[in-house]
Amino acid sequence: MELTVDFQGGSDVAGFLFEIEPCGGGERVVAERSLEDLRIPGMIPSLDDNPLDRGSSHLFSDFFTVAEPGCYDVRARPLQENGEPSQECYDAAVSGVQVRAKQTTEVLLLSQCEGDSTGSLDVIAGLNHPPVIVSIEYSPSKFIFECELVEVCVSARDPNADPLSFEFEQVGGQQLFMGPVEVEVEQDGEQARACMQAAPLWNGTYEFRVRVYDMLHENGGLARIEDYVGHPSHAEMVFPVHTNWDIELECYDASTREFHLLPGVREIVRAPGCNPIWPAQFYCSPYKWDDVETTCPDGRFRPETVYPSCDEIYPDGVPENGE
Repeated sequence: MELTVDFQGGSDVAGFLFEIEPCGGGERVVAERSLEDLRIPGMIPSLDDNPLDRGSSHLFSDFFTVAEPGCYDVRARPLQENGEPSQECYDAAVSGVQVRAKQTTEVLLLSQCEGDSTGSLDVIAGLNHPPVIVSIEYSPSKFIFECELVEVCVSARDPNADPLSFEFEQVGGQQLFMGPVEVEVEQDGEQARACMQAAPLWNGTYEFRVRVYDMLHENGGLARIEDYVGHPSHAEMVFPVHTNWDIELECYDASTREFHLLPGVREIVRAPGCNPIWPAQFYCSPYKWDDVETTCPDGRFRPETVYPSCDEIYPDGVPENGE
């Protein structure tokens, strides 16, 4: 890269105020002079390399006056166009200048100006790839029962090994009793895994969406790369959870008026505080709910007509664990 620099520099100086005063005090000579149209040393042999380099170019003012032989202190103050002292360039002065009879003493003063500071620009362009979802795992199953806790774990990887964040949300189905709640996140290099839990209250299909974002550091915290670059950088997946009524998996204990799981049915872990809504509580028979008047003419729920008897299934009594 080539840089073009104005060696003349643009300053606020339009001329100089010259002050000549005898050493030790006395009557001063003061004069203002505008900048000349020329530059020095300007290929003048006596000024080349004395002290300015012959190839340099400097604006200047010149004040010529007659003085008595002796010692003088000389000052040149740079002025703006309105006559005020320059805000960018400093006074130049020299003391003890000797003026001799019948001779001209020539003095070159340099007023130093402040320059414009420059900086550097270094542009680094890197590539970023979005995360990739590699697996989704259900526990205990994709098919669960009312109020049962389901845990879904999503594994993802990021080709650039960026930190990953997960976002779970429900996008379909009825209102949940609980969730979705993120319960676990772990990452090791490119691989990351996060789990969510939810508990449905009603039967049906529920849909969830997971989004996996790659992250970077910004303002002392983590921020999504897609917000930083202004383009999408995430992986997403919509997945279902199907919820069943569990009426067909239970028996009714008439002596205790309790319901128990049939042998071989897995233990259902329900969300705390969530009680399933059995269809038989609304329809006297879940198999004939389109004919309620015939099935339940007095409007009373008779579970023994809907559920098998636990006495027949567990003749020795229902085990404590329900199995």
